[in-house]
Amino acid sequence: MIVSLHELFARMLVLYFAVVGIWGLILAIRRQPFTSGFQGALVISLVLGVVQALLGVVLLITGTRPRDDLHYLYGLSIIVALPLVQQLISNRAWSRPLVYGLASLFMVGLAIRAITTGA
Repeated sequence: MIVSLHELFARMLVLYFAVVGIWGLILAIRRQPFTSGFQGALVISLVLGVVQALLGVVLLITGTRPRDDLHYLYGLSIIVALPLVQQLISNRAWSRPLVYGLASLFMVGLAIRAITTGA
């Protein structure tokens, strides 16, 4: 049951990061500001990543391991990516929606790669 929940959250993360990434790109193309709604969506994505990691820890405790140990690296990267992006752009004049949108699309790739190494 936990395995199927972990797999479901993985697919959900891919789709959610894709939607948030496209949303960020649309905000950037329209030259709209970094809205509280978009910021909330980023926070939700971080929370979903943490929930996914906690499900993975439960699986690890019960003896279920991923096929490849790189799975752990991809999962951890999803969690730390947004705080690292925040540190990167804190003193720069870059478009925040653009950077977070591109970072979210990058996390789509990380999540897909985590799925392929975990099966």
